[in-house]
Amino acid sequence: MFALSACAPEPGGQGEPLFPDLERYTGLGESPEDWASSQFWDWWGDGRAELSGYRLVVGRYGAPREAELALIYVTEPHDRRSWIKDDHVEEPHRVNVMKLNQNVEFLTGIYPYSVMTSVFAPVDRYRPEPFSPVRIVHSVQEWCGAYTHLLWPGSERYRSLRLSYFAHEGERVREVEADGPLLYEDALLVQLRELDGPFAGGGDWEGRLVPELWRLRAGHRGTDPVSARITREEGVYEHQGEEVPVTRFRLQAEEYERIFQVERDLPRRILGWSTSTGEEAELLATERLAYWELNRPGDESWREALGLDARGSLPPGAGNAPAGGCPQ
Repeated sequence: MFALSACAPEPGGQGEPLFPDLERYTGLGESPEDWASSQFWDWWGDGRAELSGYRLVVGRYGAPREAELALIYVTEPHDRRSWIKDDHVEEPHRVNVMKLNQNVEFLTGIYPYSVMTSVFAPVDRYRPEPFSPVRIVHSVQEWCGAYTHLLWPGSERYRSLRLSYFAHEGERVREVEADGPLLYEDALLVQLRELDGPFAGGGDWEGRLVPELWRLRAGHRGTDPVSARITREEGVYEHQGEEVPVTRFRLQAEEYERIFQVERDLPRRILGWSTSTGEEAELLATERLAYWELNRPGDESWREALGLDARGSLPPGAGNAPAGGCPQ
């Protein structure tokens, strides 16, 4: 059918599923309302992933921090009974998804942070908004301990599972009613690229939004959705010394604002974004690679092609950003 990219599987059985009701819970029909286009598969079905390196400034503990950011987009087959990747799953349980891995690394004084958020969104249109996610996984590792947060968006509600070493967060499962149109900020890095059709029908969007899970984690906040609005405008954006035509999406959610700069032409990469909290991201370079095969000594050079440190860690002193970066 199509060449789908996948990381090598680990041996061992799956065991009993944590939530055996996920196929019913997510509310996807037996078949999509519309299938992904041939133009989409011409680009995304070639057996490679799109990797982009970014310069990023984030705020943590009252100071701006220089960070390395990588966005990895790749199509994969998932088993709709578990929403876990399975290269061998057959119909009617097979659903092709766009996976986005967002990996951030930065230093805070003596110790590092590693933050990864994964979004899994069917490429075929099962819901009104293209690339509506069915699973979001967020994890944070730092020297205090580890934290994991998983979301399973359903058609009328979403399930949240948090596993934390902090007592006030603990290990909890809850379900939250959607109460109308609902988006997830983490999935906007897929949806606003308009990879196979316009976002919000080509207009503005208004409804309820689940904030970015890292932002919730850093602020020790709950997962309730907030009222939000996304507007669009056409413009130009200065990127690496050139003025590039972009679609500019402005997200406003209560006191928070985030502006995305998206290439108007294919492949419609996200060239950068900025937030009202001072976070800033700027695209450095993009490569299309079967990156799971680049795991041999010497393949570290590919990191340099993305603008990332070839040693796989931030150099000494990279924990402090220049003045004018984001506050706490």
